[in-house]
Amino acid sequence: MTFSAHLEYLFHITCGECKFYWTYASMDKAFDITKKQYFCPNCGSKNVVTLEEEL
Repeated sequence: MTFSAHLEYLFHITCGECKFYWTYASMDKAFDITKKQYFCPNCGSKNVVTLEEEL
């Protein structure tokens, strides 16, 4: 028997209002998180995500 695995892309997001940190996962390498607005799960603030440079 073999193991199987799937590659997952994780975005680490910090709210600009309350500084709450959370992650957003995608299975699609081409997923563009900057295309829509998101709600902070802590304070409810709604805004777009700006990607920073890769580490």
